[in-house]
Amino acid sequence: MFKTASRSVNKILVSLGAVSLLAGSLVAHDAAAEGNLERGKGDGLRVAYYNFAPFAYVNESGDVVGEQVEIFRHIADQLGLKIESETSTEWGNLIPGLKAERFDVVAAAMFVNPKRCAEVAFTEPTFGIQQAFIVAAGNPKELSNYESVRDTGSTLVAISGTAQVDWAKSVGVEEGRIMQIPDNPTGLAAVKAGRGDAFAIDAPGARLAVAAADGSELEMLTPFGEVGGKAASPHGAYAVRKDDTAFVDAFNEKLAAFIGTDAHIAIMEAHGMERSELPVRTTADLCTE
Repeated sequence: MFKTASRSVNKILVSLGAVSLLAGSLVAHDAAAEGNLERGKGDGLRVAYYNFAPFAYVNESGDVVGEQVEIFRHIADQLGLKIESETSTEWGNLIPGLKAERFDVVAAAMFVNPKRCAEVAFTEPTFGIQQAFIVAAGNPKELSNYESVRDTGSTLVAISGTAQVDWAKSVGVEEGRIMQIPDNPTGLAAVKAGRGDAFAIDAPGARLAVAAADGSELEMLTPFGEVGGKAASPHGAYAVRKDDTAFVDAFNEKLAAFIGTDAHIAIMEAHGMERSELPVRTTADLCTE
């Protein structure tokens, strides 16, 4: 009789355990199913940015400012969403952190391309820009674009994981001639010290970096929008998890009404961007090029 009772108790415990596991699974599913619209109306959205002017950076007062973060705050407010945190994150950790749910939105002027579109969902772009090189004053290697770096055997400096690295490789710049660095100050320091011949970044970032540089050691070359005979005018947008289509749709609706307005242009120009750098391509187009 004791054995029979024990078997009954065990069956009950197993059943309770199964119910508990099922409940836990449902809770986890509900949490995973919660999108940014729900999060934003609850605890708030966790935003990750890359500390790089003019898109998202810390000013002299210690405030996070820039084209990407300020536009995002405006659209989030239009949608009635709160922002819980804004965290500076290394470039290489942005997409992995988003997918691992350490944060909910990447506001880092991330260029939209097919490779990234396979991993995340993008909103529509907020800008479209050209590329530029920062070189030592006088441009001693007479560089102008990625092809000139290849042909002269020069050393290119680029932030690790960025499109600039891929563009350089696409025209045959040897990997050993690409110095991949973590951030903007390191890139500028490499050119100043002669360890690199050109720092490849976007035109707005180059304008601000040279303007802020001490003395006249550096210069920005003429921007270009073609690499290897193909258009290379990157467009930046916000990235969220692949399944958050409801958020993307709602965000894009508000964004479409804001892009190109006086308020939008004011944000761009406040951070060294120009009206000519308004977006001209769609995310659907950029994801399939």
